[in-house]
Amino acid sequence: MIIVIICNTCPLFLWQALPSVRPFIYFRVMDKFVVSARKYRPARFDEVVGQESVTITLKNAIKSGALAHSFLFCGPRGVGKTTCARILAKTINCNNPQPDFEACNQCDACLSFNNNSSFNVHELDAASNNSVEDIRSLVDQVRFAPQGAKYKVYIIDEVHMLSTAAFNAFLKTLEEPPSYAVFILATTEKHKIIPTILSRCQIFDFNRITIDDIVSHLKGICAKEHIAAEDDALHVIAQKADGALRDALSMFDRLVDHTTNTLTFSNVITSLNLLDYDYFFKVTDYILSQDQTGLFLLFDQVIRHGFEGDNFLGGLMDHFRNLMVSKDPKTIGILEVSGELKLRYRQQAEQIPNSLLLNALNVAAQAEVGYKSSKNQRLHVELALLKMCYLSNVLKLSPETLAAEVKKNFSPDHIATASTGKSPSTIAEPVAPIASPEKAPSPTQPTAPEEKKIIKPLASNTVMPSLTGGSLGSLLSEPDNQPTTVEEPAASASTAQQIDQAAFMKAWNEITDQLTHERPSAHVLKEAKVIFEDDTVFLAMPSLSIEIFKPVRDRAVDYICGQMGLARINLELRQDKTAMEDKPRKAFTAREKFEQMKLKNPALGDLQNKLNLKLDD
Repeated sequence: MIIVIICNTCPLFLWQALPSVRPFIYFRVMDKFVVSARKYRPARFDEVVGQESVTITLKNAIKSGALAHSFLFCGPRGVGKTTCARILAKTINCNNPQPDFEACNQCDACLSFNNNSSFNVHELDAASNNSVEDIRSLVDQVRFAPQGAKYKVYIIDEVHMLSTAAFNAFLKTLEEPPSYAVFILATTEKHKIIPTILSRCQIFDFNRITIDDIVSHLKGICAKEHIAAEDDALHVIAQKADGALRDALSMFDRLVDHTTNTLTFSNVITSLNLLDYDYFFKVTDYILSQDQTGLFLLFDQVIRHGFEGDNFLGGLMDHFRNLMVSKDPKTIGILEVSGELKLRYRQQAEQIPNSLLLNALNVAAQAEVGYKSSKNQRLHVELALLKMCYLSNVLKLSPETLAAEVKKNFSPDHIATASTGKSPSTIAEPVAPIASPEKAPSPTQPTAPEEKKIIKPLASNTVMPSLTGGSLGSLLSEPDNQPTTVEEPAASASTAQQIDQAAFMKAWNEITDQLTHERPSAHVLKEAKVIFEDDTVFLAMPSLSIEIFKPVRDRAVDYICGQMGLARINLELRQDKTAMEDKPRKAFTAREKFEQMKLKNPALGDLQNKLNLKLDD
């Protein structure tokens, strides 16, 4: 029998307490796990990943002795701001700097710094120490000179979290510190720092780390940790990290534990819940072959794996963008993917035309915009896929063919047949259009029988065959330049002269009553003078009445035409300068105003009688 005890440190008390079972006890000391972000944190400037412009500038400043007393490191999270601040603090206090102006990591100052026991480097987290008292305490510490070192360094992380009062308390010390004090401020939100602080610091902007740099760093860690990893798997981790090396290392540790020291592309996308590249390559192949069944089945598979439709559309748009970039060998280097995947993009980009690719990208973009507001989101995505599937048929049509189709679909015979289901010959006989409305028709010109209906223009709510989607709207631009118009048969002069004046006045009084009920100011329309001249009806009214009538003119004309059974009527407005409104008149007195108000609201008269009110003239 062997007893195995796993512990962090060797328990001497247990060994002394059990002398009889010592031959059977085997102690195994378990090392404490350190995450990769801390274990492989850079200790020298040349180990910092992706920030060469910053590290070279700092090394040159140390070399020339032109070291500023305050620095501000700005940039996204996980790009090395605090790491560079710690390396700078260690390097400027190193007793034996190297020829390349790196810290030696052997002197007492470097060893104490590595052990977090240095008295000359102070780190402050402004997120939890953001009050005026915290800054005053820091200012009091600045008064004391460094011990056994040249500089006393203060690193303030997340400095944008300081309150306005704390910033103001820090201004004077930051502007004129002692010669031995160096302040290094780090922040992810530069815009939240007051301008007076910014003007007192040397500002260094840290960039997002590129995918290639992250992949190279992860490969180095895999070599040290003896981890087998595919290049595509590391590229996925780097893309998901979005330029933050710390995020990439955190994902790397989690994936290594999940996959037992073997990182493959399939394992990584499964663990990170990402869509595989193969889905989008298959979608493109189905679009090229117009296989709508394959598209439906593939999207159903995506839904069954738990992915949302907007994520699918976003990935499809990225895929189309990568295909566009892969069209030209000069731009294929922009793709941040592995070499094998670049070759695959290049091969598929040669198969898909630019016009089809651009229109498919436009359809996907519009589908993504309307996804959240759609009630049936699955159908919304499937409809977008169907549009992409048959885009090639539309693009193959020449402008002349499209113009012919539009002319055929928008012709009067086709419209009349589509709206009634009957042949045009059973609806109306063709009426010869008048050459110009000013000229009277010739005696030999046939007139339309009154008992037969006239074919009206296409209504706004009539359903027309159209190509929906913003990506296809541009395809109809050339046919729109030469539209096929539907000629509206005009009523002859003899018909227009036979306007029933009594019917017109009846319809006019009815529409003015309706308008007055809706808008009391429209009662002035009742005073308009109606003049019948040939085929035109003139309404003579004051200028104020004309302004009131203009917004409702179309409504009045439609109502009158409907009541009189006419297709249209010529209604013109004429200003009546002899009207009472245009003549100077006296202002209403108080009694006249009240009388007018009583006409509109008789209850005011009852109130006057009950209260026995009298009005002065």
